[in-house]
Amino acid sequence: MAKRILMVITPGMADDLRSAALSAAAMARKSGGLLRIVAMRPIPPARVDRYDRIIADEDREMSRLAAAAEEQMAALHPELGDVPAERVVRFGRLSRELRIEARVFGADLIGLAAPGQPRLRHQLRAWSLGRTLPAPVVLLPFEPAGADDRRPETVVLPAFR
Repeated sequence: MAKRILMVITPGMADDLRSAALSAAAMARKSGGLLRIVAMRPIPPARVDRYDRIIADEDREMSRLAAAAEEQMAALHPELGDVPAERVVRFGRLSRELRIEARVFGADLIGLAAPGQPRLRHQLRAWSLGRTLPAPVVLLPFEPAGADDRRPETVVLPAFR
């Protein structure tokens, strides 16, 4: 059973991540393990105005995006209950940073947040990441805000390995 679960949030998954976090927390609780929620983002370009003057450089943009991601993850934290959870934000290429994070954390399972009905692109991303990562990859579906048909059991969709 997975003892160390790494839940990955990417920028495209800005919807309600509560159900994906609950699925990851349920797996960690069942195995008596630890959960690490990591927000992965590409390195942002400098923000410029219409006259091409720099308003915020890369570092300030990364600070702003990191603060927004921390706020989003902090909102998920009370939902997890008694599961020990860590929150981190990483910037860079998804595959490279995720490989580093999985090795440093010693992940036994990697969960990618995905829509309730993942599309082919979500499955292909999980498959391609699963080929280079040191742990199995699963899709943790989330239900958009306002969805009433959430099943009470943990829902995890295995990705191809």
